[in-house]
Amino acid sequence: MNEGNMLLSEVPIEAKWNEKTRLYENNIDSSLAEKIVFQNIIDEEQIYFYGIVFGTSRKIEMIARIQKAIHLYKMGRIKKLILTGGKSGISSKKKNQTPDKIVKENNEISYLIQDGKSEAERMKKIALSDNVPITDIIVNDYSNDTIENIKYLKDVIEVEKITNLVLISSAYHLKRCLAVAKMYLSKQIHYDLVIAPTGYFELDNYQNTSLGIQLIQFEANHLVNLARKKVIEDLEIE
Repeated sequence: MNEGNMLLSEVPIEAKWNEKTRLYENNIDSSLAEKIVFQNIIDEEQIYFYGIVFGTSRKIEMIARIQKAIHLYKMGRIKKLILTGGKSGISSKKKNQTPDKIVKENNEISYLIQDGKSEAERMKKIALSDNVPITDIIVNDYSNDTIENIKYLKDVIEVEKITNLVLISSAYHLKRCLAVAKMYLSKQIHYDLVIAPTGYFELDNYQNTSLGIQLIQFEANHLVNLARKKVIEDLEIE
């Protein structure tokens, strides 16, 4: 660790989890939250064989993620798309952790798809409609959180042969994707982190909506909490 830096687990916040509401009760200073969530999200624009697209039931994010993946595929940066996500993730209606008040204030961008399909199935349908060959689509539709998305990779590809990966998700979610991948996959793998922009949940616009603020606050707390529990890689914060 570089002198003056600290690890996620060392960030001076409580990360106080309320089991009843399934929310973090403490608010973090926005500049610190931004550093925890958005720092070192880097895309070196290299060419990779596999790109992992992390699923969600929030429509605006799901569309952004798969469209970004399709764009990378058509550019030739990715040869195969790995689409992840089951039916019971925390962005499903049943497990949604966004307070009702915030959902009502942000109705259009809060919308959760409820069609009985898995997150991966929805993205597969969009990819096929945009002329991505089915032979270049790999589906993992039984994983319901970021850790399972990564852990279950071994069920669909030979993970021991991977040397690099593209991780595709919303800007605020990518640090967690990286920390999980570094914990459960080989330490030798090189990652590019690709943002699927929505116009609402990125560093330069998340504060425009109460939903954006809630998502970044939750993610910052969650990263610290998971690092302290040693279930994700304890990443450095500069």
